[in-house]
Amino acid sequence: MEMKKTLVICSLLLFVAGAPLARARGGDSSPLPSIHKLVFGLFLHDRGPASDRHENGVDPNWEIQLKPPEWKYWNWIGAPAPMAGMTPNFNGHTSAFYAGLNYEFSLSNRIVDRLTQNLTRNLFLSGGISAALHNGPLHKDKIGCREDSDCGFGYRVLPRLNIELGTYFRGNQGLSLFYDHMSHKGVLPGENEGIDHIGIRYHVKFNLPKSTN
Repeated sequence: MEMKKTLVICSLLLFVAGAPLARARGGDSSPLPSIHKLVFGLFLHDRGPASDRHENGVDPNWEIQLKPPEWKYWNWIGAPAPMAGMTPNFNGHTSAFYAGLNYEFSLSNRIVDRLTQNLTRNLFLSGGISAALHNGPLHKDKIGCREDSDCGFGYRVLPRLNIELGTYFRGNQGLSLFYDHMSHKGVLPGENEGIDHIGIRYHVKFNLPKSTN
């Protein structure tokens, strides 16, 4: 219960901190120059291609992404954006706080944009890897785990992967389809329940180059 309260408080802090920034006109600057993006989402809980559907709910998601550090060595790993976020569940199921790295790629180029009549000009694809701290059960009944695949998570901190496809509009705002999966299959031994989220997200970018305004 205490962990759940902590996770909910973290989510509210992210939301409260992000609300004034999301109102910044034009998205060209924010009070914190290190912020690259704020993201707000709505997800179906434990629904997705790898889901066992043992939990349910509609979960909010809040995420903050920072500008990639301007370090020479950071470019060697593709200059990802550091991120941290929260996906709480209010049905008494698993909530998670995560932190990691997010890679984003534009799907625009001259040939494809011409073929699609500029439909792809604002499209992006992103993927992330992170560690997720959750409040779900670590262990469950062995028979249920074996026969119904209704297991515990095994570890309090799990690897998390996400993928996202979206489009930007009005220069600094975006909408996307989102999917993430949290589990340790193939990485760590023991029980491995796993959780999927699938849904939509709204993006607000900050500190844009002057040429994009």
